[in-house]
Amino acid sequence: MAPQASSARSFHFSNSDNDSMDIHDENYNSSKSRSSQKKQSGACVDCKSVKVRCEFIVGERKCRRCQAKNLPCQPRERKKRKAADTHEQLQERSHEQDIHIQNLLKQYDQRVAEQKVHHWVSNSSIPRTGDAVEGNWLHKGKSPELAVMSYYAGGIPTQHLVLPGIVKHCSLYPEDIQQLFSIFFTHINPYFSILDETYHTPEKLLWTSPFLFTVLCGVASRYYAAKPNLYSLAMEFARDLAGQGLVEGHRSVDVCQAYLLMAVYPVPKKKWVEDRSWLLMGVAIRMAIELELNQPPPPTCDEREALNRTRTWLNCFCVDGSHATQYGKLPMLSLDDYLARNSREWYRSSPLNTPYDIHLCAYVQILMQLAHWREYMKHEGDCSTKPQEIVTAALQMQERLSAEMDVWADAYAAEYEFMSLPISIYLGNTTQLIVAYLRLVVLLAGFQKMKLEDLSRGSEILIKSVDAARSVIQIASERLYPSGYLRYAMESNFLYMSFAAAFLINLFRPRYLSLLDTTLRQEVIVSVSRLISILGSNDVALDGRHTPAVHSKFLSTLMLKRGLTMNNMWTLSREQSPHSDPGHRQLTPPDEFSWPDVQGPSTPSQNPSLRLGSSCGAQFQSDRLMDYSLSHFIKTVISYAPTPSDMDVATNMTWDSWKSEEEPTIMWSPPTAPQGIWAS
Repeated sequence: MAPQASSARSFHFSNSDNDSMDIHDENYNSSKSRSSQKKQSGACVDCKSVKVRCEFIVGERKCRRCQAKNLPCQPRERKKRKAADTHEQLQERSHEQDIHIQNLLKQYDQRVAEQKVHHWVSNSSIPRTGDAVEGNWLHKGKSPELAVMSYYAGGIPTQHLVLPGIVKHCSLYPEDIQQLFSIFFTHINPYFSILDETYHTPEKLLWTSPFLFTVLCGVASRYYAAKPNLYSLAMEFARDLAGQGLVEGHRSVDVCQAYLLMAVYPVPKKKWVEDRSWLLMGVAIRMAIELELNQPPPPTCDEREALNRTRTWLNCFCVDGSHATQYGKLPMLSLDDYLARNSREWYRSSPLNTPYDIHLCAYVQILMQLAHWREYMKHEGDCSTKPQEIVTAALQMQERLSAEMDVWADAYAAEYEFMSLPISIYLGNTTQLIVAYLRLVVLLAGFQKMKLEDLSRGSEILIKSVDAARSVIQIASERLYPSGYLRYAMESNFLYMSFAAAFLINLFRPRYLSLLDTTLRQEVIVSVSRLISILGSNDVALDGRHTPAVHSKFLSTLMLKRGLTMNNMWTLSREQSPHSDPGHRQLTPPDEFSWPDVQGPSTPSQNPSLRLGSSCGAQFQSDRLMDYSLSHFIKTVISYAPTPSDMDVATNMTWDSWKSEEEPTIMWSPPTAPQGIWAS
């Protein structure tokens, strides 16, 4: 069967030649017919231009219109379709588009930055380049950029160098930069000894760390008398670079140091809630941990770089401990930090140590002592602990702090014999002020636990507390102020003085007034009033928003609320104080007893709960217990509800004294004609 089927299929396809030709002719004719039909349905070039079909005559090659016009009947050629792009070509085109978009975004960002800088410069009163003749470089006809480039380039090709914006827009010539660096390392760095003058030179920071260069110049510009309006504009550039650093994630020791400087020397704010020092401090400490500054320097670092790393970390430890003490919060860094525990002798570990490192090491050891007190209060200082136990622990801790200060007093004396620098004496006095303030913080934790009936003029906790507070004021008034360095102090130092003075003033409350004898009352009033005059004087306060001026006003308000009047001492104070110039500062006593951002106090008639007494000053219907902790003092100072209106003048809340929440708010106005000395 299979062979038969195969032969049948072979026979079926084996047709004759004639049949095969017939089939081929039919296919050819049908293809020709379709081609003819397709040609007839098309249009030549001329017919296509008028959008009509060609009409062909049988046997003719031209259509009717071309014959009539005597034109060549040319068929319209179809456009060749472009070949599809390959995958590589599409990727290249996408990459080119991305680059173009990035360039457009850069141009947009540059335009926004230029507008922002133009707004800063237009709002400042700094003369533009060429508007004023100043410095030797301007006499040569050079712009600040060219002058700085030629002075600090040091053989580096200038086409590869980019100057910080502060140089151009703040018109900083080499002479200005040298003066700003001199101010910083002479007056500011002794308080916050984070930089090394030999290591952090203008030539180095200008090209390697524009952020730190800008912050250093900005902080120092506040004390630069040649350009008094430079500070606000310079700090705008510093804050802008700080924001860029957070977004772009730059990390280096120099960037960490810049954030710390901005945290401890912040720009004065019109509202306390606008302050972001805590944020900058947290960024700096986090960055220091990521850079492993809390570990011993790697062996690849040279000696000066190793000291720079350790110095930066110890400053982070001090800033964190100080912030935790002030606000009653847990520190970010642990007590068993390796470098902190082994830093007692670090200040003389190398010939390249700076003279200010001893102050840093002393502060670290003192804060470590205080950390033990925080641990005790965290676990033992609860409600179940007997008050007398806390009082005893506070007295023991303040003795430990005093003993620690004695050790460092000997170290300061030895350092002064080795290198007789006046700043060594000043730093020793600053350390004593810090210890006295910390003693007061510890003692007040025990003082508050005491019942009034258990307190007497001979109570040890009272005597020690008053002694610590008076020591703070005495060191500030008799040692720091005459040196001329007090105006350059950090904001925290003025907080220490204000806290001690506020405690002494509040001892004039009716509740505690019997604990003070007449001599002590007079001495306290005289010392506090002198401190108020010092903080508000031209030698300390730079302007009305400078921290010492603000605390001077606060203490004045607090004394007036306690009913403590004064004689014509204020006349002398006003003659020596820039407060008397309304063009530069807000008014201060006796014109106005308030913070810069609050309304003036009301009259006594508006407060029925207040009446004057001959011996106790202002008497209150309620005189309850109050919180004497430092954290509560700071919250009382900064917690208010400002209005969105003019922030330079007033808010709808009057500062009352350092008070408890239960005590009624009392507003007080100064006497119209104060007579006699400060009297209660």
